[in-house]
This record gives sequence, structure tokens and C-alpha cells, in this order.
Amino acid sequence: MVTTTLTTRIPRSWVIPTQEAGSGRTANDATLRLLTVLLFFEIFFQRIAIPVGGSQVQVILPITYVCAAIMVRRGGLSRYSSRMTGYLVAMTACSLSALVAFLRQKDSTSLTSLLLLLATYVPFVFGLRPADARALLPRLLDRFLIMITVLAGLALFQFAIQLVGVPYTDVVKDVVPSQFLMHGFNTSYPVQYGSSLYKSNAFVCLEASFCSQFLGFGIVVCVLRNGGWWRLLMFVLAILSTVSGTGLLLLACAGVLLAVHKGARFALTALVGVGLVALIISFTPASDIFAARATETSSSTSSGSLRFVQPYQRTWDALGSDPATVVFGSGAGFADRDAGEFFRRTGLPLNYALVPKLVLEYGVLGTVTFISFIVAMFVRGSQSFVLSGSVLIFYTVLSGGLLAPVVTGLGLLLVSWFTVSPQEDRLADEGPPPPIPPPPAQRRAFAGI
Repeated sequence: MVTTTLTTRIPRSWVIPTQEAGSGRTANDATLRLLTVLLFFEIFFQRIAIPVGGSQVQVILPITYVCAAIMVRRGGLSRYSSRMTGYLVAMTACSLSALVAFLRQKDSTSLTSLLLLLATYVPFVFGLRPADARALLPRLLDRFLIMITVLAGLALFQFAIQLVGVPYTDVVKDVVPSQFLMHGFNTSYPVQYGSSLYKSNAFVCLEASFCSQFLGFGIVVCVLRNGGWWRLLMFVLAILSTVSGTGLLLLACAGVLLAVHKGARFALTALVGVGLVALIISFTPASDIFAARATETSSSTSSGSLRFVQPYQRTWDALGSDPATVVFGSGAGFADRDAGEFFRRTGLPLNYALVPKLVLEYGVLGTVTFISFIVAMFVRGSQSFVLSGSVLIFYTVLSGGLLAPVVTGLGLLLVSWFTVSPQEDRLADEGPPPPIPPPPAQRRAFAGI
């Protein structure tokens, strides 16, 4: 075994091995079925919303609650005190920051945003039993690969029909009523300004960038589970059809972790593969598009700048005016309001990633405690430091995922519910505590009966 800062156990194998079920076969399969249902909604229903007052909630959140409740009732999920403690500490710190912002009469404080934060992370206090976690993760990853294969097929089909002359249309938008679709996302986006060719989002993804990142996870899991070269090729082509750099950034970070995990031979093979793909692209018209995307952060109107540059600049500027704001933030929902105001003024979608959003809304106090909690959930006791590292990059840098159930849900299903800390492993080995005997008076009463 090899120990790193990212996990306590790293199997030095080319794949995540399939293990035997750790509990009764029927209960194990029932848990796997519910996890599969959750994964299906996570991937293919991410655009579907439930109207709640004047806002929206992604349908995956209530479905997660229902499935988690069923698994808890059946014994598939357990609540662990260490996870509950981390959750309570993080949410208490964020609530305290929000209260201070409210008392300081910050007009941007949103109770709805705070309540959504509390609700979104409740599932993180649960986890599978250690034996089940080790047995079910490989099987769920195999099903994840099947679903991502379907997603890749949809992405390639959507892009291919445009190339042969079929005009782009948002099929899901044409079918689903507007009030049940998530708003505020760049779902339909041309590959270049003024182009009639649109980036592929596989019809069902919130944005092409989300599609790209899910496909990136597909490649990572395909390598870990030895899913076949044809899948790798299919996923790479599908990522290219999204014309989105976030999936490629995810792959770059995951590639470093995979190289550490699998050694120099894998790293060399991966570099050769990337070089061949880049060489082929250089002889196609797509080379100009990707070259422009690589340098777009220098333009204030580009998606790269709106995602990776301006949110951090605006956060730094906002914090420089008041020490109390640095500690406690400007109140829950401030980043969303600022992004909305920015959009009304410029027509450009500002995308606050996790860290700038946390710092703006909950200050250093909320940010430090929350990040500590979420890193522990994704890293401590992880079965694969490659998956943990990839999820952390996806969650903290590439997506505005603080209040996005589609982002947190992927972290739950690929990592968090399957982590096994030493404490949880020890509790599982010890088994449930023995029943407490009745007091003497009660025993005498039973004897009289």
C-alpha cells in the first residue's frame, strides 16, 4: 500500500478491482439499483427543475433525498457522527457569517440561498457501510461508463447532424415547459460568434461545459476500470464536439494524478495519445477554434475570462474595502446578485466558482470551515485518489457548484458516499452496540409476569 496526502489507501493496480459484496446480496443489489437511478437522473435530467416560489430547484435534489431516505430505511446508508460533526461545524460557521451580514444591514443577504446551502449538503452526513462501499463502487462505475457512453453518443449525434446541414434546435426546450427547465445557463452557444454551428451539449446537459466535464470523468473512469480503447476514442471525440475547455482542463489535472498512480509507462502513453490528437486537430478547421479558446482569458468578454479571471478580480476588489466583510462576507446570495447585475449591465454571464462565491458570501470564516468539510468528504478514506482529486477540481474550480445539486450529486455518487475513514471502518468491525439491559425494577416486574 502507498500512502499520500490524498488518501489512506491507494491500490497500485491498473484498474479499480471488482470486489465481492459485503452484505446480503439482495440488500446490496437494492442499494445498487437506487444508486443507479440517482446516477441516471444526475446525468440525463440535469436540465429539469422544480419551480419553488420565484426560484428553481434542480430535480436531482429531491430525488436524492427520496433515494437516500429509502437506503437509510433499508440499512444501505448510515449516518456517521464524524460527517455530521463536520457538516454542523461548516453550516454553523456559514450561518453565523450570514447572521452577521444581516445585522450589518447587508441588503444582499438571502435567506433562500442559505437554506438551499443547508439542504444541499445534508446527504453528505451519510455514507455506505465500508464493506458495501468497497463492493459497490466498481459496479456503479461500470454503470456510469455505460451512461457516459450514451451521453457521448448523443453529443456526437447532435454535432454530426449540424455538420450535414440540419439546423441546430434545442430539442429539450421544445418539449419541456419553460417553468420546468433550469434557467441562467448558456445551453445553446455557437462555437464562434455569429456561427450557425453550435457546441454540443448532448441535448440534456445544462451547458456544453457540463457535457465536456462529464465526458472527462468518463475518460478517467474508463482508464480506472479498463473500459476499452474504443470508449476512450469515443469520449475524446465527444469532448471535442463540445468545443469546451473545461473538460480538457479536468483531463489535464486527472492525467497528472493518473500518471502518479500508474507510473511512467502510462504517462508516456498518454502524452503520445494527446500528441496524436493535437496533430490531427491541427490539420482541421477546428484548430483555429481551439487556438482561440486557449488564449481567450485575455479578452474580458470571453467565457474563460468570465469563469476564471473576472470573478476572482471582483472578489478581491469587494474584500479590500472592509475588514469585517473579509471575515464574514457580504451575505448569502451576494455572488448571485452580483452576477445578475453584471449580466443586466453587460449581457455577459459571470460564473462564480466555489471559492470566490464562498469568500464573497460567507467570508474567510465560512470559507475555511466549509472547504475543510468538503475536502474531508471527498478525500478522507477515498478508494481512489484519482477520483477524489478529479472531483475536487471539478467542484472547486471548473463549475459554479456551491448550490448546484448536479455538481454535488456527482461528488456524492463517485466519491463521498464511498469513502471509508478509519473510524467508520472500525465502527463497522465492532458492529452495533449490545442492547442495554433493563433496570432491576423492570426485571423484577418481568419475573412476576
